[in-house]
Amino acid sequence: MRIRAKRLFTPLREFKDVCVTIENGRITSIGKSRLVAEQRYPILAPAFIDSHTHGAVGIDVMSATVEDFLKLSAFYAQHGVGLFFPTTVSDTFNSLSKVAETVRQAMKSDMLKAKIGGLYVEGPYLSPVKSGAHRKDLLKEPDLEELSRFVSEYGDVVKIFAIAPELEGAKETIQLLRRHRIVVSIAHTNATYKETLQAIEAGANRATHVFNAMRPFDHREPGVIGAILTNKNVHCEIICDLVHLHSASIEIVLKTKGPFKTLLISDSISATGLEDGIYELGQMKVEVKQGVATLCRQNVLAGSTLTIDRAVKNLVFGLGIPLRSALVMASFTVSKASGMKPNLIAEGMAANIVALDEELTPLALYVDGQLVHRR
Repeated sequence: MRIRAKRLFTPLREFKDVCVTIENGRITSIGKSRLVAEQRYPILAPAFIDSHTHGAVGIDVMSATVEDFLKLSAFYAQHGVGLFFPTTVSDTFNSLSKVAETVRQAMKSDMLKAKIGGLYVEGPYLSPVKSGAHRKDLLKEPDLEELSRFVSEYGDVVKIFAIAPELEGAKETIQLLRRHRIVVSIAHTNATYKETLQAIEAGANRATHVFNAMRPFDHREPGVIGAILTNKNVHCEIICDLVHLHSASIEIVLKTKGPFKTLLISDSISATGLEDGIYELGQMKVEVKQGVATLCRQNVLAGSTLTIDRAVKNLVFGLGIPLRSALVMASFTVSKASGMKPNLIAEGMAANIVALDEELTPLALYVDGQLVHRR
C-alpha cells in the first residue's frame, strides 16, 4: 500500500510531496515515487497517543467492560488516536484490580481500533490537600505490601502510576514501581521543592496535568512546579483545553520544557463526545456546562471533555505553536514519557499514521498498517 502526502511530519522532520509505502503493517520506504498511491492526504503524522483519559461517550474507565473499551477504542480512533491509556481515579485496590483485569482482557482483543497501551493508575496515593476530583476518604499513604501484591499481579498491565512525593514512604514506593518498569508520575501534590527533587532522584520522571492540583509556585519556595519545570528528566503533561491552563501558563511550560519534554493529554471523562449534563467519574458526580466539567455543587474541575486532535488545534490555531512542535507533543513525546519506543514515521517502524486536512481534522487513521477509521 502507498499513501501520498503534501506534507509529512515524522514528526521530528517535515517532508513535502512524499509517498509512504507500507507492507505487512510496517513502513518500508518514504520518499519521492512515481508509482500510483492508493490514497492522498494533505498531512500525514504519527498517530496521536492519549496517555491520560478517564473515558468518553458515556463510558467511565472505572466501570467499563471489555465491550466498553472497544467502543472507546472506536471513539479515540475517530480523533486520530492510535493508542490510549485508560486512567483510573482513586479507589480501593480491590476495585483497581478489577479495572486492571478488564483492561488486560481488552488489550487482547483483535477488535480494537485504537490500541490500549496499558493502565494509568491515578490514586489513591495522592495528597488530600490537593485532591481535586478524587474522593478524600479514598486517599491514603503508600502501603508497600499492598502495592507489591498489586504490581506483581498486574505489572504487565500497569504502565504509569501517580503519586504525591510528600507522602510517607513515597521514595520507597517510587523505587518499587521503577523496579517493575512502571513510569512514576508526580501528581495531586502539595510537595515542597526539596520533596519533589527527592522523588525525581528516586525515579519519578513525569508530572500529571502540570499546575493543576499542585502547590502553587512561590519565588522563595518554588515547590513542585519549580522542581518539575527546571529538571531536565521530567516530562510534563498539559491539558490544552484553554480551561485548565491559561495560555500564558502553557507558554511557561513550553519555554521551560520544550516540545520534547511536554506532552498533550486529554484527561477526558465519560462526558466527552456528548452533550452537557450529569456524568460519573469513578464514584463522583460531575456536571458539564458548556463543555466544562466540575464536581456537582463544587467549583472544582473534574477532568475535561477534550480530545487530542482538539488540543493540537488549540495549540496551533489558538496559541500559534508551530505544527511540528504540536505533533511532537501529541505523539513522539507521549511515547517517550510513557516508557515506550518513540512514535515515529520511519522505515522499519509500525505504520501507525494519522491523516489530517489543512484544518488538522483527522481524515483517516492507520494502526499497524490497517485502515481503522476514515472520515
